[in-house]
Amino acid sequence: MEFAMEDLEIKSTDLRGSSLGLHLVGVWNLRNYTNIHKGGREVQPFGASPVGLLVYTSNGFVSAQLMDPRRRPSQSGDWDNRTPEEYQEFGNGYIGYCGHYEIDENHATVTHLPSVAFVPNLVGQRLLRQVALEDNRLTLKASYTLADGSSATSLLEWSRIISKVEQS
Repeated sequence: MEFAMEDLEIKSTDLRGSSLGLHLVGVWNLRNYTNIHKGGREVQPFGASPVGLLVYTSNGFVSAQLMDPRRRPSQSGDWDNRTPEEYQEFGNGYIGYCGHYEIDENHATVTHLPSVAFVPNLVGQRLLRQVALEDNRLTLKASYTLADGSSATSLLEWSRIISKVEQS
């Protein structure tokens, strides 16, 4: 997929009729990231204390950045002087993308539409998430297929940091 700057332009999204959308707007702190595999086996890919921020703006922009805080720092302070092993380790402990989002109020889902992503294959994809909101807690649940063809579910639990994201 080819990238174009217009993919980053803010597209007006009217969330006035969407109570789910209005409740999502803000900044969220990652509390838990668990993958549930066949048979109920649970894996925490980024450990027991993952780090992440999720931002939803009122005009339909989303940014998701998650990382494993156990990643080791680079041996070099130079941006251009990393080993292939370091890059692999950095990538294994990081998820990041930004773009737009769509709300489906009737099905309590949000779909993330990345236009920029750490993993190039995510650009242009539709990433469907089931949404559960309770007070200042947000749970996003997503199903996905593993390399062996079996299915798994990601469960991400967030707590609200900021309830509004101001627009300029």
